Amino acid sequence: MDNRISFSLDEAKKQRILAALQVLNEDLLPLLIELAQGEARELPTMGDKSYGFVFKALEFAKQYPEYATFIDVPEFEKDVNTVGTLREFYVPLSQLTKKVHDTMTLAGSEAYVASLTYYGSSKEARKRKLPNSILIVDELSKRFPGRSKTKTEE
Repeated sequence: MDNRISFSLDEAKKQRILAALQVLNEDLLPLLIELAQGEARELPTMGDKSYGFVFKALEFAKQYPEYATFIDVPEFEKDVNTVGTLREFYVPLSQLTKKVHDTMTLAGSEAYVASLTYYGSSKEARKRKLPNSILIVDELSKRFPGRSKTKTEE
C-alpha cells in the first residue's frame, strides 16, 4: 500500500487556522446568503466575460442616469462592488477548499485501507485463536452488519 500523504499539523498552527476561520465566520458569514436548492440555476449569471459588461453598464448608468429609470443605481453599484470584493476571496478559498477536500479524501482512503488490512489480519489471528483477536474481530465486524460468518470463522 502506497502512503501518499503524511500530514502533520502542530497545535499552535491548528489554533491559528481555527482562529482565522472564526474571523471568517464572524466577519463574512453574516453578510452571505444561501440560495434554495435549484434557485441558482434559475438566475441569470454573471461570469468573467459578463463582468466587464456589467461594470461598463454601471459606469454609464451613473454618467447618464436618465436611462436608469427602472433600476436603483446605488443598489446596482453595491451589487457590482459586492461581486468585485467576493471575487477576491472566492478563488483562493475555492483552491483551499479543494485541496482540503482532496487531502481529507486521500488520508481517509489510506486510513480505511489500513483499517481493512488490520481487520483482515485480525480475522486471520482469530482463526488461529490468538489472544484478543476475538475481541478485535467482534468489535470491528460491527462495521459490516448483515454479513454472515463463514464456517471457518465460527
